[in-house]
Amino acid sequence: MLNAFKVLAVFTAIVAVTMMAVALSTWVVAPDLRSEMNTPAMLNYTFDRSAGENPQWTVTRRFSTNPQDPNERGTVGTFPNGYDALIRAHQDYRTALSTRTTDMTSQSATLTAQADAFRAKQDQDLQAMEAKIQELNTEAAALAVRLREKSDQLQGLSVEGREIREETAQRRTDVLRLQHELEEVRTDLYRLTAIRRDLMDRLLRTEIENQELTDRTSQLSAAP
Repeated sequence: MLNAFKVLAVFTAIVAVTMMAVALSTWVVAPDLRSEMNTPAMLNYTFDRSAGENPQWTVTRRFSTNPQDPNERGTVGTFPNGYDALIRAHQDYRTALSTRTTDMTSQSATLTAQADAFRAKQDQDLQAMEAKIQELNTEAAALAVRLREKSDQLQGLSVEGREIREETAQRRTDVLRLQHELEEVRTDLYRLTAIRRDLMDRLLRTEIENQELTDRTSQLSAAP
């Protein structure tokens, strides 16, 4: 935008010098009006010459100077001769360029202010982002520490779980062994119970036989 403003300023100066040269040449020589009216700058205007004994030159813009109505084509004026019309057209063109330069300068100042405000907001956003990044980095570091702690705990629990599984397997083996021994003991107890029952029966029969023998002995002793 600043480069465009510089170029426009230089162009305005060149146009001003050109118009001054045209004005001076009007008093020194008589230039070809049609050639001057067909210069690049004057192509923005139309020059109409009226008929009659006292012809008049009417200059009309091909562009609008009213920002509110871009389609408006204002009339510069009506002049008694072509030289006055040409000079007035150059003056009007210089005024239009000056107005455009002023507008562009104002727009440039506005855009500069907007750019400064945007940069200030961007700086604030960057500071906020950096603060947020720092906060996230701190949280990430804390989470990493907690993760390592949990990992160590998990590893410890894994080792403890393996030891418990090994102990459980050993206990299961012991339980199976004890169950087998218990079955053997139960078998032995059943066998011993059967032997005890048999011995009790024999003892009972022996006592009965002894009692019978005792009774018989008493009878024999009592006989004459």
